[in-house]
Amino acid sequence: MSGSGLNNNNINNKKIFNVIGIETSCDDTSIGIVNSEGKIMAEYSKPQWSLHKVHNGIVPSIAFEAHQNEIDNAIEKTLDKAGMTMEDIDVIAVTTGPGMGKSLEVGLNKAKQLYREFKKPFCSVNHMEGHSLVVRMENHSIEFPFLIVLVSGGHSQILICNDVSKYQLIGNTLDDSIGEALDKAARILGCPYGQVWDGQSLIENIHGGQAIEILASKGDPNSHHFTLPMKDSNNCDFSFSGIKSSLARLVKEIKSKSSSSSSITNNTTTKTTTTTTTTTIITTETNNLITDENELSFVDKCNLAASFQNVAFNHLEHRIKKSLDWYYNFKTPKQKKNELLASKTKSGKPPAIEIIKREPLKGIVVSGGVSKNNNLRKRIDDIGKRYNLPIYFPRPELCNDNGTMIAWAGVEMFKKGMTVDDPEKVIYLPVWPLDLNPKQIFKSNLKEKDKQIRKGWYDNTIKKYGIQ
Repeated sequence: MSGSGLNNNNINNKKIFNVIGIETSCDDTSIGIVNSEGKIMAEYSKPQWSLHKVHNGIVPSIAFEAHQNEIDNAIEKTLDKAGMTMEDIDVIAVTTGPGMGKSLEVGLNKAKQLYREFKKPFCSVNHMEGHSLVVRMENHSIEFPFLIVLVSGGHSQILICNDVSKYQLIGNTLDDSIGEALDKAARILGCPYGQVWDGQSLIENIHGGQAIEILASKGDPNSHHFTLPMKDSNNCDFSFSGIKSSLARLVKEIKSKSSSSSSITNNTTTKTTTTTTTTTIITTETNNLITDENELSFVDKCNLAASFQNVAFNHLEHRIKKSLDWYYNFKTPKQKKNELLASKTKSGKPPAIEIIKREPLKGIVVSGGVSKNNNLRKRIDDIGKRYNLPIYFPRPELCNDNGTMIAWAGVEMFKKGMTVDDPEKVIYLPVWPLDLNPKQIFKSNLKEKDKQIRKGWYDNTIKKYGIQ
């Protein structure tokens, strides 16, 4: 990248400029056009649910082919919606990572083609930066630094965003992202890919996290106990694999008990209940739909979903609070206890705690697909009240992957002079962390071998594709 990218005098002299954003990092072909004031001129997205449904998950080769077949049409339709041609576009912004390699390639190749034909300034955008900055498109008053909580199908991270493309990593997932954990939980509960039965109708073309939210809204979050992950950990990292495994074991136990019970009790017997009429109807209707003795009842699914979502979000809350306590040098209960114990010793000196004065945060931004969840939004709002910090969420339609957020990231980058001197040399990076040189802030739960493996993900990508 270069700071000398502001080389188009026509753009420099314009008060308002237009950016087209191209997003193909996963399974949606999405284009957005945004002007420098944050007005969405047009947006278009083509999902691939029907293509992947038969495979019960995203198939990279199919996604790649679908992107290839759709990308030209997507660009054309977005321009038509905006009443523009490429001559009206001032900057090209494209997702170049992280994501699925071949999918990223489609968007990047199209962006390069547009550059060759129209010679527009070019921004290579990190997909996660798109999620991080999109709230500033709708609310220009959000200033740096802010805490950014990224919760999506591919990432669970807490970072300090100090400026455009300047991040400090605070916490990362050690295994699954929260979005991935919710997707897997939905499958464990028997939800088909992209679908969920809500007790009255089949809802389609939704991610697993949305399926869990729908079921959880009808269940009891205290019906099943899950152990809070990493409760006593000294860092701010995440781990969701343990509660996912616990859910799988619990489902197996419930199915086993249900199977044993069904051999004694006739399944057609009407169940007497003291719950509301609606619940009774749903319970009876759903039991009538069950033909597989190993299938969970609708009530079981709802209670399990509510309990799983509860512990997953409790974990998120715990990690966010720990990050804020670290940032503001607040003493944890464990530190206070150590000080009390030290005061009773001969030395009377508590353990040394590093005190660093940091610039006050301007707020907490929560973004990514999972940030659409209403229960999570309420929890984060409560954290904001506790720490006296404003909370910012993108509009739900801007939480999923979209070209609009990439276009806005392009606006922010262009204003900072972060354009590419030679777009033909730009590569896509399936692995591309926002903080390229994360510092060891806390003691890690990872073994040294695992640390080196994680470091190698990015290093190996650079060796394979070249230098960004």
